[in-house]
Amino acid sequence: MPLALLIPGPFVVLLAVTVLGLVVAVVALSLVLARRTRQLADHVARLAHLEAEKDAAIREEVERQLAAEEKRLAEEHRRREEKLARREQDVRARQQELADRRVRLEERAAALDGRAEELAERAGALDARASRLDEREREIASAEEEIRRRLEEVARMTTEQARAHLLGEVEKEVQGEVARLLQKADEQARAAAEEVARERLLASMATLRGSVVGEGTITVVRLPNDEMKGRVIGREGRNIRSLEHALGVDLLVDDTPGAILLSSWDPLRRTIAARALEKLVEDGRIHPARIEEIVEKTREEIDEVARERGEKVAYDLGVTQLHERLVLLLGRLSFFHDHGQDLLTRSREVALLAGDLAAELRVGGEALRRAGLLHEIARADKDPPLAHAAIASADLATRYGEPPEVTEPIRALAQPPDAPRTPEGVVLVTARRVVLGRPGARRENLARHMERLRQVEEIALAREGIERAVAVRAGRELRVHVRAEEVSDDEAILLAREIAREITDRVDYPDQVRVLVIRETRAVSYAV
Repeated sequence: MPLALLIPGPFVVLLAVTVLGLVVAVVALSLVLARRTRQLADHVARLAHLEAEKDAAIREEVERQLAAEEKRLAEEHRRREEKLARREQDVRARQQELADRRVRLEERAAALDGRAEELAERAGALDARASRLDEREREIASAEEEIRRRLEEVARMTTEQARAHLLGEVEKEVQGEVARLLQKADEQARAAAEEVARERLLASMATLRGSVVGEGTITVVRLPNDEMKGRVIGREGRNIRSLEHALGVDLLVDDTPGAILLSSWDPLRRTIAARALEKLVEDGRIHPARIEEIVEKTREEIDEVARERGEKVAYDLGVTQLHERLVLLLGRLSFFHDHGQDLLTRSREVALLAGDLAAELRVGGEALRRAGLLHEIARADKDPPLAHAAIASADLATRYGEPPEVTEPIRALAQPPDAPRTPEGVVLVTARRVVLGRPGARRENLARHMERLRQVEEIALAREGIERAVAVRAGRELRVHVRAEEVSDDEAILLAREIAREITDRVDYPDQVRVLVIRETRAVSYAV
């Protein structure tokens, strides 16, 4: 029986559809598998192609590296061969040079052998000549002895006498020649030195301005009337005792109308006393308590004035960073005087001149300007210096912070003239001597001046052949008249130098002394 008859109709349809679906699914799956298979095959082929390309690139890179290495090895081998060739060439050249040197040495040795033979022959000749010379010298010595004996017989003088006579003549001749050379050298050196010194000193001194003031130990205070004298003295002299105790001066009340004399060696004390007394007289209230008050205020005022003066001088000179104590002492120098010179003004002039000279000579100008300003600072201190004022000033400057380049030139002022000095010390000493010795700069005690003139004349008169010696031009020139028959012209030149040297060693003078030796010859005749 057919299957269709056995299965109902709808079920047949469902089964057919199912079978058809399965067939379609199998076909679709087959198609998908076939496509995937093709893709896989393409991928495998592509991978195989890529692998082949990669192997080819690696093989090409390896081949390229091998070629480069072979090229490098070939180049290195070539360079080594060239180096070996050069070494072989150098070795051959060195061998050739050694061979040439060996040949030259052999030739030199042969030449030296010949020279040795020649020297031996010449040595023999020299020995023979030396023997002949010895024999000749003996003959000459015997001949000289014979000539000397005959000369002594003729001259009636021994050899020693002749030698002494000859040396005397030569000494006179040499003495004249030395005198002429000394005179010529002295003139040349003096002309050159005077020219240079004149230019530098004139340039340095052009800025100096100074004045001369009187000095003493007495100060006069004017009073409005004689009644004020009694008020100054006070009851039983208590006011004058208070004044003397507070001021440290002596008050001299005498018959001088309208004046009181203040006596003290310290000019600063006298200045303070004069101002304090003038204030008391002006105020009219004079008693011990008021005296002490006015004296203390006056001291403060004087210190303030001194400080202002010190600051002004330091500012004018461009000296900075000075200790306050040094500024105060510097201003106090204006109240002190030496040989008519204001010490502050003198210190200022020394500082200016030292700075200018230092600038001309190219040494420490700033330090020398400070040293010149401070070289007498100790003289304004409360207690007078026990040592030399320059040493005390240097110690004081060191105590208040001044460096050695400032203090050492100050110490040079206390050294003797023949002591060694630094260039800075020489400049400061020269500047101080110029300031002290310039015309009109100082006044000197007449007795000291006369004693110096007498000493200078005695030095000249102590020499032989001196007729008279006269100091003129305020002691700046010594005129020495010699006897013409005892002193020659050449000896006069040497005599002037010797006298000048002795004056330098023995006499203390402010500037310089010119020694002029005069030798005159006179012819006298009488008409009868």
